[in-house]
Amino acid sequence: MKTIDYDELLTAFKPSGYVSEDANGIANTLICELHIQAGAGLARFLSVDSCFDNYMALRVWVQKRLDASIGYVADDMYQQLQRELYGLLPQTSYGY
Repeated sequence: MKTIDYDELLTAFKPSGYVSEDANGIANTLICELHIQAGAGLARFLSVDSCFDNYMALRVWVQKRLDASIGYVADDMYQQLQRELYGLLPQTSYGY
């Protein structure tokens, strides 16, 4: 009888909406601390599939960044992703 390694299958055929526990935690912290609004439109700035709402788009973006980083530390990745997110989003200037 053949044994199926589901973790191996998941990593090989991971759907675009898959989010790990680390990615979900980092994204939730970014959502709260940066006051990201519910809705749509953020996916365009993050270069993820536009079918995702703002919260899921951020989660998918974080997951992609974590997948590209081998041996990451969650706290360090949070700081790095926060800086990257500021750089990706349009900056508004308020003149008085």
